[in-house]
Amino acid sequence: MRLVKMELRGFKSFADKTTLVFDKGITAIVGPNGSGKSNISDAVRWVMGEQNVRQLRGQKAEDVIFAGTETRRPQGAAEVSLYFDNSDGTLDVDFAEVVVTRRLFRSGDSEYYINKRPCRMKDIHMLFADTGIGQDSMAVIGQNRVDRILNSKPEDRRIIFEEAAGISRYKGRKQEGLRKIAETERNVERIRDMMAMLEERLGPMKEQAETLQTFRQLDAERISYEGTLTLQELRNCERLLEKAENNRLAVLTERQDVVKALAEAEEKRSTLMAAMEREGETMRRLDSEARQVHTELDGMKSRREAFVQRKEALKERGAELDREERDWQKKKEDAAKRGLELQELSAQKTAELAAARKGLALTQALFGKAEEQARQAAAELEKVTASNSDRQQKLFVLRRDAEELRRRLQENGERCDELQRAVGAQQAARKEAERRCGDAAAQEEALRQEASAAEGAAASSRSQWEEAAQALQGIEDTYRRQRGQEDALAQRIRVLESMEQEHEGAGRPAKAVLDAKTGWRRQVCGLVGELCRIPPAYAAALDVALGAASRYIVTEDEQTAKAAIAYLKDRRAGRTTFLPLDTVKERRRTRDEEAAAQEPGIIGFASDILTYDAAYAGIFASLLGKTLVADSVDAGSRTARKYGYRLRIVCLDGTQFNAGGSLTGGSLKAKEGSLISRRALLEDLKEQAVQLRAAKERMAAQGREMRCKAEELKQTLDKQDEQSRALQVELQKRQWQAESARQEAEKAQEELQRLDGQAEQLQQIRADMQAELVRQEEALAILEQTPAENTQELEAARTAALQEAEECRQTLTERQIAVATLEEQVRQAGEQMRRHCEETAQHGRDGEGLSNRRREWQARLTETETLLQELTEKIALKERETQQKDAEKEGFYRDREENFRQSQTLEQALAELRERERLCSERLSAANVQLEKYSGDIRRGEELLALQGLTRQEAMERRRAGSLKELHDRVADLKRRIAELGQINGNAEEEYRAALAQQEFYQKQCADLQESRAKLEDIVAEIDDAMTAQFRQALGEIGGHFQQIFSRLFGGGQAKAVLTDEQDVLNAGIEIMIQPPGKKKQQLSLLSGGERALTVIALLLAFLAYHPAPFCLVDEVDAALDEANVERMARYLKNYSGATQFIVITHRRKTMEAANTLQGVTMEERGVSRLLTVKVDELLEKGT
Repeated sequence: MRLVKMELRGFKSFADKTTLVFDKGITAIVGPNGSGKSNISDAVRWVMGEQNVRQLRGQKAEDVIFAGTETRRPQGAAEVSLYFDNSDGTLDVDFAEVVVTRRLFRSGDSEYYINKRPCRMKDIHMLFADTGIGQDSMAVIGQNRVDRILNSKPEDRRIIFEEAAGISRYKGRKQEGLRKIAETERNVERIRDMMAMLEERLGPMKEQAETLQTFRQLDAERISYEGTLTLQELRNCERLLEKAENNRLAVLTERQDVVKALAEAEEKRSTLMAAMEREGETMRRLDSEARQVHTELDGMKSRREAFVQRKEALKERGAELDREERDWQKKKEDAAKRGLELQELSAQKTAELAAARKGLALTQALFGKAEEQARQAAAELEKVTASNSDRQQKLFVLRRDAEELRRRLQENGERCDELQRAVGAQQAARKEAERRCGDAAAQEEALRQEASAAEGAAASSRSQWEEAAQALQGIEDTYRRQRGQEDALAQRIRVLESMEQEHEGAGRPAKAVLDAKTGWRRQVCGLVGELCRIPPAYAAALDVALGAASRYIVTEDEQTAKAAIAYLKDRRAGRTTFLPLDTVKERRRTRDEEAAAQEPGIIGFASDILTYDAAYAGIFASLLGKTLVADSVDAGSRTARKYGYRLRIVCLDGTQFNAGGSLTGGSLKAKEGSLISRRALLEDLKEQAVQLRAAKERMAAQGREMRCKAEELKQTLDKQDEQSRALQVELQKRQWQAESARQEAEKAQEELQRLDGQAEQLQQIRADMQAELVRQEEALAILEQTPAENTQELEAARTAALQEAEECRQTLTERQIAVATLEEQVRQAGEQMRRHCEETAQHGRDGEGLSNRRREWQARLTETETLLQELTEKIALKERETQQKDAEKEGFYRDREENFRQSQTLEQALAELRERERLCSERLSAANVQLEKYSGDIRRGEELLALQGLTRQEAMERRRAGSLKELHDRVADLKRRIAELGQINGNAEEEYRAALAQQEFYQKQCADLQESRAKLEDIVAEIDDAMTAQFRQALGEIGGHFQQIFSRLFGGGQAKAVLTDEQDVLNAGIEIMIQPPGKKKQQLSLLSGGERALTVIALLLAFLAYHPAPFCLVDEVDAALDEANVERMARYLKNYSGATQFIVITHRRKTMEAANTLQGVTMEERGVSRLLTVKVDELLEKGT
């Protein structure tokens, strides 16, 4: 595998799309400082998943996006793509070419792609893991990475060795295995908790199942006796129904006779009413004709008034037309005078314009001649000026060269003086170095004693820090224990909430109703136990007080309850009790109950302790409104005895005093199985969780305080360790100073000899410059004697010609302005003449319109007078017709009174018949009511049989002998025995079987999880063994290569990479031990810049020797090396370039010479990087 190319777009200074092609061997990236070379290494690290922006020389993520320049706008996104040749299958994908892309937008959104398919950053890390170019490898060494590698902690340095050893994938698998083990542990603990809770419930559930069997036997016997009673009542109702039906038939016959007589009277009345109706039509016709005549007369009078008003308006319009005609005649005379004046003005301005145009043409001819003369004078002057300029330029060059030679002679003299001073300074430096060497030896012993005292103080601080760390560990253990308790509480709360959501303990019928998917389900409010909130202290008492009523279902109305019962019947889901809000009524309390509530030890009524929605007040008042709550058994017993055992009292421990003197008590069932107790327990657990969370936060605060104390002690210890190390460094520094002083003395002697040679060279150069200065001064004297040509006369002639041309231009401008002004005046006169003609034409049209309006007015006035005369005549005729119609109407009303008297007689007879019919209908309705009552009793009896689960045939078969009293006594005895059984769970058997099956399932799940945990632990152990063996082997081989390469690069010395703890191979850090040739073992921080760079290069080459990476990018790691070491490093890179592709960012010539390809980075446009590629191998082939 190798890196083929890289594409950048909008990344840092690479604003435009830039493609870098990488060949095999070494590719050197060169360019001036600040041109953007290091941005290439940043781009490689960024696209391979680097998340720390500071490692990319930025402050925030968007700093990698091109920020714009003075001429370019900022980019909205940065994108980098790496193209890999994967023909050898190094990367675990089925592609011969792999393209890895990363894109970042200014909004903060980031995208990753592998072969243009979206992926995660984790996928990119896994793709490159154990290939030598993973996230933590040394494949990319940017600026300052050398210091970070050498200054890092041994534990951090180990990550680089793990990547080289190829165990990164193992570590990922191990972490995944440990995560699964932890998850399995949590699952096992959760199942154990659920098993414990289930085991607590199994005993009570078994008792409930046995109680259910007894209940079913007693309930079957009760149904048989109740069926017998219902069957007898049904027969009685059927006999009464037959008698009521006979009464109804008799009343029905009598009612039919009355209805027949009523029909005959109605027929006579209809005949009379028909005759009266015909007379009514005549009356209505006469009324209509009279009204019409009166209406027509009123309309004619209104029209006459309108015509009178119209005539007056027309007379006013005639006077207005007379005024308009006089105004039009006056305007006509004014327009004629204005036309004569405009014609005279237009002729005058036209003559003035012709004269002005002739003067303009003459001025233009004079201006052309003046301009030609000015151009000729300027050409002569320019020719002479050019000749004089050439002479002045030659004089300037000679004078400049002479001045430069004089300056160089002066600098030569100054340099000679400096050399003399340098010789004196070197002699003084040699003496100073000898003195410093003696002083450093004297200070060395004092520093050794001071370092010993600092190590003692550090040991004392370390002891205090360890004590604080132990205390912090104790606090953290307590915090973890509290967190475990909090998790357990949260788990139990979740289980209870799950039971609450599933209505656990509500019974099969209630669950069926609550889970129904029908239209009436919206009118179901819920279970009684779920519609209230009970303080935990009263949970046991109110649970006993409600009993089975806590599982009753509250509905909004009776119809919903009936629909739910039918639903249970259809699905054979059992029976339950419904409480409709519109039928359940509150029971009134007695005076004894009110007085008992004030007794000592009585807390109050149970309905007052609950909290619930106001809509359910009637429900809870009905169920608990007459139940008292006592704080103890003694108080309850005392109050019950005082009021003659007529009250129902429940105590806080669950003991209940019933009306009549009976007493109920004993142990209570598990809280989880009861709706009321479970809700109270859930509230209590939530309160405990809040308290535990507060205690955990207090413990966390103590932990933070102790951690701060430990960190302060740690800082003190670090300062003391730093002081001790500083003293050691100072001691080594003194040793190094003595050695340096000796070397400086030797260098000073060599420098003295070199300065003597430079002085001789300066003397020879000074003689050569003096000879050249003499030659330059002679040439300058000859040129200065040659006179320059005179340009004053030519300048005066050119000025005169220009002045004349300017005067002509001014005259020409004035004439042009005059012509333009006259042209505008002529145009305006013509425009005014045109507007005058239009106004004259409009005035003529206005006169024609005025004549037309005069004729139209005369016609309308004549028409109005004619119509007014005709309308007056018609009004006189219409008044005579109105008088005639009124006389006809009065005669008809006199003839109609006889028919009214006959109609009143028939109405009286009809009223008597209708009264008899009403009485019959009432008797018939009463009979129907009795029929409906008896039919309803029969239906209710049949429904009661159905509710008892019996048909009439089954009731006959299960009929029991005995009188009604005996049957009632037997039913009462069965109900009493059933009541003694207490609360019955209809699903007890199913719940018990389900609990046993759930227990078996939990046991199986627990066994499976424990088996999975054991397998995972075995896998993790195998991974640890494989990682240990592979890492130990890799460390040994890398250490051997490191020693060998280090010796060659340094010309000797020792270098080792060892574990900080040999017994803990998987977690121990890596310590690098360095001893350059001729020196003692030194800490990495004491190495010089060149030694540090060579050490990192040796380590990198050791990694490549053990596991060659596909490519390696280094950024100016040779900056601190001298030429010899640069050449040595380049030679090594050349040797390794066969297996590894090198990309080197450098300024050094030797490194460039070793490269196969040069990539040049420039910044022609400020802030924007450009690329230039040179293939050195191809150039060499062409050169040969």
